[in-house]
Amino acid sequence: MFSPEALRPVTSAALLVGFAAEHGVAAEVTLSGTGITAERLSEQDAEITAGQELELVRNIVRAVGDRPGLGFEVGPRYRAAMHGIWGYALISSPTVGQAVAIAARYFALSYSYSSAGLEISGDEARIWLDDSDVPQDVRGFLLERDLSGTMANWLEVFQQPLTFRRIEIAAGLLPRLQPFLANVDAEIVESVTTHAFVVDASVLAQPMPAASPETARLLEQQCAALLHRRVQRHRLAGEVRDLLVRRGQASLGQPEVAAALHMSVRTLRRRLAEEGTSFREVSAETFGMLAEELLATGLPVEQVAYRLGYAGAPSFTTAFKQWRGVTPGRFAQSLGRR
Repeated sequence: MFSPEALRPVTSAALLVGFAAEHGVAAEVTLSGTGITAERLSEQDAEITAGQELELVRNIVRAVGDRPGLGFEVGPRYRAAMHGIWGYALISSPTVGQAVAIAARYFALSYSYSSAGLEISGDEARIWLDDSDVPQDVRGFLLERDLSGTMANWLEVFQQPLTFRRIEIAAGLLPRLQPFLANVDAEIVESVTTHAFVVDASVLAQPMPAASPETARLLEQQCAALLHRRVQRHRLAGEVRDLLVRRGQASLGQPEVAAALHMSVRTLRRRLAEEGTSFREVSAETFGMLAEELLATGLPVEQVAYRLGYAGAPSFTTAFKQWRGVTPGRFAQSLGRR
C-alpha cells in the first residue's frame, strides 16, 4: 500500500510537467492544487510527497483526457538512471534474479504507486505488481506508465531481450491495454489478482552484464538507508522540521506550528516527546543547520540573521552560540580557514 506522505525526488514531477506541456497543458494547470511550485521543480535534490505527485497526475489526466495509451507515451522516459541508487543497484547486481529481488525489496524507492514482488513456481518466475490501492481515476494511466517503463528499461538494465511467457493484466484493465501490447511476443491474459510479467525461471540465473558484487552490496545498503530516512521523515518531528524549513523564520513558535499541523500545542508536545525529542530541539537543529548553510555561502552575519527572521545580529548570535558553542562570526572564520 502506498503512503500519500511518502517522500520521493521531484524528478518525476518535473518530467510529467514537461510531458503535459507537450500536450498543450500549461505548468500552472498541471501544478494546480499540488503545493508544488515551478521553482521547486528545478531545485536539486528536492523532494515532494507521493500524494502531491498523484494530484499532479490527476491534473494531467483531467486536462488531456484519460485516453488509452497516454501512459505508454510517458513510461519509456523513466530511464534506469533516473531512479538514482535504486536503479544503479539493479544494474550492478550479480544476477538477473538478484536484480529483480532488489527491485522488489526497495520498490518504494521507484516512482510507482504499486507494490511488487517475485514468485517462482516450477519453471516459471512471476514478477507481479499490485496497484489495488491506486485511485481508479488514474489507475489506467499509471499502469500503462509502469508497464511500458519496465519493458523499455529491461533492455537497458539487463542488456538482453526478454521473452515473456505471458503478461497478466488485472482489475478489468485488459481491454484498455491489450491494443498497445499487440506487438509484444507473449500471451496477454486477464488475471484475477495482480498484474504480472511471467518469464522462464532459468532467466533469473543469468549473470548481469555490469555485475559488481561489492558495488551492489554498497548500493543496497544505501537503498536501505534512504528508505529508512524517508520513512523516518513521516514522523511528526520530520513534519515539524519540514514546516520550519519552508517558513524559514526562527521566530515561528509552537502555537503557529501546531495550528499549521492541525493539532493543539499540548498534542504537539506530547507526540514529539513520544518520539524522544521536543519542539525546542527540533527548532534548534533545523535553524542551526540553515544558519550554517547560509554562513557557509559567505553571507555576513547580519544578513543571515535577517533571512532567518531575527531582529538583529545580537539575538541571532546568542541563539547560534547556544546551538554551536561558538559565535557565528567565529564559525564562519573556521569555514574560511578550512
